[in-house]
Amino acid sequence: MTPHRRDILWLIRSRPGRLELRRRYSTRLWPVMARIARVYRRSLARRPRIVAVVGSVGKTTTMRTVSAALGLRVSRAALLNANSHAAVGRALLSVRPWQKRAVLEVAINGPGQMRIQAATVRPDVVVVTAIARDHWRSFGTLEATRDEKANIVRTLSPEGVAVLNADDPHVRWMATQTKARVVLVGESPDAEVRASDIQLDWPHGMRFVVHVGSQSRTVQIRLMGRHMVYAALAALAVADIEKLPLDEAIAAVAAVESTPGRMQTMALSSGAFAIRDEFKGSEDSAIAALNAFAEIPARRHLVVFGEIAEVRGRDAYRELAARAAAFVDRAIFVGSSTDFKLYRAGAVGAGLSRDWVSHARHWHDAMEMLDDDLGVGDAVLIRGRWQQALGRVALKLAGRDVQCRADPCPFKRMLCDVCPMLDKPFTGLGVPVEAEA
Repeated sequence: MTPHRRDILWLIRSRPGRLELRRRYSTRLWPVMARIARVYRRSLARRPRIVAVVGSVGKTTTMRTVSAALGLRVSRAALLNANSHAAVGRALLSVRPWQKRAVLEVAINGPGQMRIQAATVRPDVVVVTAIARDHWRSFGTLEATRDEKANIVRTLSPEGVAVLNADDPHVRWMATQTKARVVLVGESPDAEVRASDIQLDWPHGMRFVVHVGSQSRTVQIRLMGRHMVYAALAALAVADIEKLPLDEAIAAVAAVESTPGRMQTMALSSGAFAIRDEFKGSEDSAIAALNAFAEIPARRHLVVFGEIAEVRGRDAYRELAARAAAFVDRAIFVGSSTDFKLYRAGAVGAGLSRDWVSHARHWHDAMEMLDDDLGVGDAVLIRGRWQQALGRVALKLAGRDVQCRADPCPFKRMLCDVCPMLDKPFTGLGVPVEAEA
């Protein structure tokens, strides 16, 4: 049997394979799925109020917190990154006609897509998280990115509501693009739903005071990082828009755990803690993760950095390394030797000793470097592109039986935590089915 035919057979027989096969055909099925979902939304599903969560970063966590605040079950699609193309249509078709509300995560990766998604979903409330450089190859500039994502805000009726990040100027600009009511959310003094007194509560999460109209409450969440506070604020804003009790919404949001692979705190066997942020390897999210990691009161700070997704140029690795070098005690880079040289140059140039900047080809090499080095009170930040699946580093250090050696990982929507290949000697597609079944 040829390797290609083995791949197809394996994809059909395994759960992660079937998810990957569906992802590969998602773009082709999108036009048909969008038409079907559009008809469904305008007929059987016309009554549920739909909240659409859009933005460059933080969508999945925000979707989960908003769902919790509204008393809704968080869709498993949140853990499979099913948020673009035909996946949005499938999510809409899963909304039952008798539901009062539903929350959908809406993603795009190219020009012209948001108009189609907006016409399909027809949201009543739109939450915009942030505008970042995640798809700079597709859009080129932040202005082009915001203009495309603003199309869903433009479709809101005068009875609709746009929940916008008051602290992001590109999101705040969207207030000029809609006739709907605008609710600003963030730390800015003019935010209608505002956070103050934000503090890190290591290793439990964050604590802050929320101000909603004349009401103020202390909120403690399990999400890690100042940039994650927006997800909680947006959820409380939507709950207020939907006229739900503030205290009940706060309790629901407080119970939401970190989304796996997105600033997720894990206790390791050594007594150290890992901050897993390996799902999305963009430059902007890396900067936010480093800023949050710098505040952690650890005995030592260590970072495992992988490759940057859609890297802008050679300076990106140097700049990130220099940021890390300002406070970390050890840095391990996982990836090509060319990118490592750039990373090391930035770290060493910023003052980190050359002896504490290491190169690992694969995740298991990085894990072995850390295995004997981590101790009680240490903290390690793990970041990289999803193809590198660096979550395996933390899972192995936490005691899981990780045997997977796939490099790159072929399953974009499958988190290591729930992948059935994690504890198997899986090396990727193209291997005999008998060895992987």
